[in-house]
Amino acid sequence: MDKKIKTLLLVLLAVILVGGGIFVGIRIGSGSGSGEESQSADAGADLDENAVAWTGEQETDVEKNEDTIDIPGYGSLTLQAGETEQSVNFYNPEQNTCYFRMTLLLPDGTQLWQSGLIEPGQGLYEITLEQGLEAGEYEDAVLKYECFAMDDDRTPLNGSEIKLTLNVIE
Repeated sequence: MDKKIKTLLLVLLAVILVGGGIFVGIRIGSGSGSGEESQSADAGADLDENAVAWTGEQETDVEKNEDTIDIPGYGSLTLQAGETEQSVNFYNPEQNTCYFRMTLLLPDGTQLWQSGLIEPGQGLYEITLEQGLEAGEYEDAVLKYECFAMDDDRTPLNGSEIKLTLNVIE
């Protein structure tokens, strides 16, 4: 009886060791063992594929301050009536150390557009609205900024809501 128990325990121990080795091998092979590799892979999944290197006018004499987030402000935005494809000038200043997600909202809270995550130094020149707008002036529209840490958890940071006027022209 003792010999059967010892044999059973040895087989069970071997199964546990082999299973553990397979688990560790899979984790190392997928890059989960290295924080930097994992962050790069995870970051790509949420990044806005339309964001490009920003070449528009930016403040270049601003010192990098890791304790603050620079958020561009807009007094107004001109859009084309009846069109969903629109030209814009939205960006995440390169001195920031966080991702931006931007959302454009009508004064009544209707979402017109939302970006993916925008890296520092990246921007958007073209967006696609969820609906075309009639010509007119839409006061108190909102460009909402959500900011996220550049970590694996995308930890939410402070954000901002900028009120602006949408000038929708023919």
